[in-house]
Amino acid sequence: MFPNTPDVFANVAAEHRPDAPMAGPSMGATPDGLGARVTSPMTGTGEYFQPAAGMGAGPDGMGGEIAFLEPVDASPSAALQSAGITTLVAALFFGGGLALGGPWGAMSGIMLSGSGFNIYRAQKWWGSADPSEKHEAVVSAVFGTITVAAGAYAGYQAYQAKK
Repeated sequence: MFPNTPDVFANVAAEHRPDAPMAGPSMGATPDGLGARVTSPMTGTGEYFQPAAGMGAGPDGMGGEIAFLEPVDASPSAALQSAGITTLVAALFFGGGLALGGPWGAMSGIMLSGSGFNIYRAQKWWGSADPSEKHEAVVSAVFGTITVAAGAYAGYQAYQAKK
């Protein structure tokens, strides 16, 4: 598309270039779905990390996963499926809110759908011993609480506008 553009990685050493061939066999999908390589503590090679089944839903986690919402792995296609489900639910809540309460109802619907996903994520990882999962649970709980309050306020405003 742009034939005369300079290489943005010209000053990067060959072993650190993102477009360089990777050492070691590809073992599966990445946890972030972005293709990031991690170094295996077992082999020392740069292989993809496969997350444990139900990350955070062990004996110390609440384990309240909903099977069809959880991706089977951390591949880009699984992340796309999860994003598609989220988009579909948000669109349904937005459309339902818009039909029932106008602009305030649409705002209420979008807020409440987002809070549902945040609260689900918070309860799933709340009892986890992993600090990063615990942090994600706390952040999700805070944002879930804020969006429930904002969604309830927007719903109240939609109700008042309909009177």
